[in-house]
Amino acid sequence: MTFRLFLLPVVLVWITACSSAPILNIEINADGIERENYPLTIPLDTDLALAGDYLLKNETSGKNYPAQILPSGDLMVFIDQMPADTKAVFGLSKATGTEKHKMEINKTEEGIEILSGQQPVLFYQTAVANPPNGLPDYYKRSGMIHPLYSPSGQILTDAFPAGHTHHHAIFNAWVNTQFKGEKVDFWNQHSETGTAEHVSLNTAEAGSSAAIIESQLRHLSLKEGEVLGEKWTIMVYPTDDYFLFDLSSEQTNTSSDTLFILEYHYGGMGFRGSKEWNKVDSVHFSNTWKILTSEGFTNEDANHTHASWVTASGEVDNNIGGVTVFGFPDNFRYPQAIRVHPTMPYWVYAPMVDGEFYIAPGASYKSKFRYYIPNGKPNLETIEKIDMNLKSPIKVKVLK
Repeated sequence: MTFRLFLLPVVLVWITACSSAPILNIEINADGIERENYPLTIPLDTDLALAGDYLLKNETSGKNYPAQILPSGDLMVFIDQMPADTKAVFGLSKATGTEKHKMEINKTEEGIEILSGQQPVLFYQTAVANPPNGLPDYYKRSGMIHPLYSPSGQILTDAFPAGHTHHHAIFNAWVNTQFKGEKVDFWNQHSETGTAEHVSLNTAEAGSSAAIIESQLRHLSLKEGEVLGEKWTIMVYPTDDYFLFDLSSEQTNTSSDTLFILEYHYGGMGFRGSKEWNKVDSVHFSNTWKILTSEGFTNEDANHTHASWVTASGEVDNNIGGVTVFGFPDNFRYPQAIRVHPTMPYWVYAPMVDGEFYIAPGASYKSKFRYYIPNGKPNLETIEKIDMNLKSPIKVKVLK
């Protein structure tokens, strides 16, 4: 496979805002922390047009930040740099002129690719992907992210890996559950009790602040039908030195019975690393990955510890590559327990390690994760800045 490496100059296009009064004013307080590559979501009480770009302008300094309206109606502002002492009123205006967005969307029959400056970041699988080499049909899967790329084009995930065909790169599934008095395993497809799949695509668009995919999935009991409807929201941001994206999941029990997620040693939002890290894959294996957590645990010692972030890294195509995944502070049981396999390159945020919980009919389980993908070795200083941004967010007030 030929990997694409684009080192393109950034094209700057001047945008001017309307000279009329701002649509609304927003007070932003950096709260004494220097902000860098900060995606800021601002809930709005007013309806603004989804189409087109906006600018958020510091009325004192004149500094502009690109903004766009999300499908939810919230305002998304991407803050590349903001001084720690910032506490100012920003005016929101409609942008005029033509802007070439850094983020791009490429739709195919198989799914949606997001690119940053023409470099692929990730691919979301909408069509059913079939297992290789004539393996059983029950391994087929959609509604996953694969490939996930580094900025230099390394593929950091693996789907249908040798030895564990039911792992699917970045995917979400519960393992040990009880529904209508019977066990349903949505993760281990070969148990033939459950699975998960893509249903429909709600949104796939690129704006000045983010490229967005919003999709519907469902988790099926092969005996009883749909148990959970799930919405994924993937937002990839226009960073320069590394890739950065958020993945939000909202699972709603669409059945008439409670789904019990029983205490177990794994299950949840999983990450399956490169085939080069898979000892079982004798054709592609070249090295073992390394795990580091926010609490300083490494490799298998990290198993069933709690972490606000986890880094997995190793050699891919003879160069170091890696991914750091952050849990959001409002996630259930944050910082969540993690499952790190002792020999295979997979790990997962696994809240059921700390005990049983349930999703009642009509109730929802929400979780959100941020992914940082550097060009080369993960940078601990950058990781700590991202972690700080999540734990101590910018303060915002929409002015009346």
